[in-house]
Amino acid sequence: MARRWWPRRNFSSLRSWYAKIACRDQVILTDRLAGVDNVLEITIVTADGNHVIANPYQNEDLFWALRGGGGGTWGIVTSVTYKTHPSTPLSSASLFVNSTNANSSQKLFAEIIRLTPSLAEQGYGGYGSVSASQMILLFTSPNVTVEQTQATFLPLFEFAASQPGLSVENHTAVYQDSGSWSETVSVLPGDVVAIPIEVSSWLLPRDIFETDRPGDLAAELFKIASMFGYL
Repeated sequence: MARRWWPRRNFSSLRSWYAKIACRDQVILTDRLAGVDNVLEITIVTADGNHVIANPYQNEDLFWALRGGGGGTWGIVTSVTYKTHPSTPLSSASLFVNSTNANSSQKLFAEIIRLTPSLAEQGYGGYGSVSASQMILLFTSPNVTVEQTQATFLPLFEFAASQPGLSVENHTAVYQDSGSWSETVSVLPGDVVAIPIEVSSWLLPRDIFETDRPGDLAAELFKIASMFGYL
């Protein structure tokens, strides 16, 4: 079933959570899929009007910043050169939650935070939108069977379903490559070709998620979400 949640253009996503560089097609990342870890070079028009090239050998600081702070933060990105890889089958897991209980939402988010280091170790990457009233979480990993993905995410799905006030829908599937996955989750209704949304983000060190107090981290992130409507 095609989902109609996200625009197909204007950003790619960093392994584990967030969008990093303005380019094309929402892509959930691992080391072998297009994304920040495989960026070789970026050209950008900076705030002073210069059109510059940033890579590991020139404008190194700008290259480092662009790979972590988002394209629009430092100027207008005009091109990105990626290291590419052969198409790889990937397995996906998705979780859609509507909530009438903010406490349950926070508990679920804390569980997701607790599981994030383990999911990253298993090769899963993803993108999500989180608020007290709604969560949309999308994960993929290459060369993993749907049975393995189901076993990995079943505890999370069951935890979500056990929380009061949450309406939960989840899916697992295998796709031929990231493009076919993107086509499935990025369909827009009718003749709509784009929606007015800007996506930005920041890098969070791994050790922040490797905490024995995921509930506290979830509470702090929910405070941020309350200011903007979602995280």
